Amino acid sequence: MLIWPTVEGIVSRWFKFDESYSHGLLLLLVSVVLVARTLKRELPVPGFYPLWLVPFALALLAYGLGNILRVQALQELTVVPLLLGTLAIFLGWKQVRPFIIPVGVLFFAVPVWDYLSWTLQLITVETNRLLLGLFDIEFEVEGVFVYLIGVGTFEVAHGCSGLRYLLVGQSLAALYGELNLRLVRSRVLFFLVAVVFALLANWIRVFVIIYMGYETNMQTSLIEDHDNFGWWVFAATLVPLFFIGRKLELTRAEQANPVEAAPAAHDRLGGRKIWVGVLVTAALPVLLFILLPSSAGQIKPSPDTFDFSLDGERYAPLFRNRLSGWRPQMRNPDLVFAQTLFDRQAVTGETGPDQQLFVGVYSYEHQRHRAELVQYWNRIYDRDEWVPEQFFRVKSPSDISLQGVTLRSFSSGKRVHLAYGYYVAGLWETDQWRAKFAQVVSFFSPRTDASLIIFGVACDQCDGEAAVGELVKDAMPPLVSHVDQHFRD
Repeated sequence: MLIWPTVEGIVSRWFKFDESYSHGLLLLLVSVVLVARTLKRELPVPGFYPLWLVPFALALLAYGLGNILRVQALQELTVVPLLLGTLAIFLGWKQVRPFIIPVGVLFFAVPVWDYLSWTLQLITVETNRLLLGLFDIEFEVEGVFVYLIGVGTFEVAHGCSGLRYLLVGQSLAALYGELNLRLVRSRVLFFLVAVVFALLANWIRVFVIIYMGYETNMQTSLIEDHDNFGWWVFAATLVPLFFIGRKLELTRAEQANPVEAAPAAHDRLGGRKIWVGVLVTAALPVLLFILLPSSAGQIKPSPDTFDFSLDGERYAPLFRNRLSGWRPQMRNPDLVFAQTLFDRQAVTGETGPDQQLFVGVYSYEHQRHRAELVQYWNRIYDRDEWVPEQFFRVKSPSDISLQGVTLRSFSSGKRVHLAYGYYVAGLWETDQWRAKFAQVVSFFSPRTDASLIIFGVACDQCDGEAAVGELVKDAMPPLVSHVDQHFRD
């Protein structure tokens, strides 16, 4: 089955009961009950509606694109549309409409919502900045950290984003609308109100915990028991939510007698025509499976090393693998070049080099599962240890624009200045998503390689942007030439 690995991955997340998708098993049971209820009420007549093969094929293409780009989220996004598309092929639009919510609620258990987490964290921090400002509390906010001066520090981490409350709130709102509301506008209004209350519950939870931490000098039990406290707050917000739902049920529009639609006429198709539909629908995933490039491939136990060095008249090695504690996080590369240097020309007196330099290349010969340039585990810096302070652009001698960033260490306060780009099948990109899509080109190109090429400078008293620009100017041409020569041979 083409989508089985994706379905298996989704279900495996449901069994992680300490994460945001632990409601998935219950939601699956509710979906099955609603589908059975709808079947009993609607008594649909199966047929073959070939026009719906078009959106079904488009969903399959999206799934295939996710496979090519190794974007698991894109594959997960298509699972529910593929289920509804299959129903539409055999039921048609009029008969499939009652099944949209019973099947569609599963979308709130598909683990693609994590991409909202960082945004929700920032919204929670800004909301609490506003609330704390109403009290006589001395505090500072930096990123997702709230510093209570002289008391302690709170981190609004992934679990504090409110994502789990949002997903449960959306699920309850969709189910309540399916069971109790008739009009689309009533369902949409109730759903939006549920979203607001779910976010509000998390904001209140985080504020109370921070405030009690301030009042008790970080001794409150809420800090350790914040999960249970959060669910009590969320349960409290359900009271006004369902009160609003009841008010919507009693509105004149909802109470008006619905106009009984004439029963739709369905042709009793012969079994042969329905079987043709079954064969065509089954053939499309099989055809896609045959055409998709294999995502399998061996992963090297340790990466090979590029036969390249920047040692020479100008640069000398420092024999370190980090730059002031920083290095990029890259998982399972095939080839690596990483060298820490200093500029001989910048050394004055006997105090040693004022600048430390870093040049790195992390290459993948071809993209495959757990060994690809852009993946969850590959990051320019560890977010738990570094925070970006400034972004800029660096021009290379060949007029290639690289992304520049200045990072500051949480622990030491030291800064590193970086310039990097993604070199995919001979094409330059500075954005991860564009680098992902550039991988599609590699399937029609003799080159299948993809590399992160990165330059870094650490210095106390220097213009970091200018310094990393000078390093790029000197080191990038021979480095890229060597990468090109290696993958063209």
